[in-house]
Amino acid sequence: MIYKPLKALMLRILKAPTQPPEPPIGSPDSVEVFRASTNFLKYQIIVWGIGLAAGLIGEFAFVLNRHSDDDGSWEGIVFGYGIFGLTILFAIAKYFLIRIDYDMRYYVITDRSLRIREGALLIHEATFTFANVQNLKIHQGPLERLLGISNLIVETAGGAGSKKDSHKGASAFPHMHGHQGVFRGIENAQEVRDQILSLLKQYRDSGLGDPEERNRARLHQAPRTGFSPIAMTRLREIRDEIKLLH
Repeated sequence: MIYKPLKALMLRILKAPTQPPEPPIGSPDSVEVFRASTNFLKYQIIVWGIGLAAGLIGEFAFVLNRHSDDDGSWEGIVFGYGIFGLTILFAIAKYFLIRIDYDMRYYVITDRSLRIREGALLIHEATFTFANVQNLKIHQGPLERLLGISNLIVETAGGAGSKKDSHKGASAFPHMHGHQGVFRGIENAQEVRDQILSLLKQYRDSGLGDPEERNRARLHQAPRTGFSPIAMTRLREIRDEIKLLH
């Protein structure tokens, strides 16, 4: 099949990763890597095919109209066939991009965080720590329901309360945004959601957190005096210098 050698060539040219992403922070024993369902690939092809069919029908009607028109010029007929041919070429390229998008899509879960990676030409990768995850919701359109797939939307701090996007569903999130990530086209969305919720509960009940996040919080935590720890340290140094002068 021509797809595999073309894919390998493209990944070499783009220097795109060929392996799953590195696991995010968490216990090595808890790492779970999974993919979108094969029905998600079918879903993308069906949606693309509907648009392609509509375009080809319109172009075919244009060419037939030129042939049947007594006053039709040969330039118009050639133009119609040229557009028709270009559409076929773009359709082949689009099919290749749909396939490689599916192959390059990875989802990773650990006991402390999540990671989503997709794309080859433009690689999108986002990591969400459980310390920031605030909400999980499932979106499923009519065609996705027929194919038995859903989209699990992960909302983090700053994103869960957005009313602007609450009615748009997963189609509003073609890839990761600042406060949201989407596990697109998975068959067991409810099971994955329940698994993440269980891990979130364990994480929060254990009182664990990212050490770097805890350190940043301590550095920016203001004491009762209203001064930062750095300012308090400097004030003590000044006090000691004044004592020495006296």
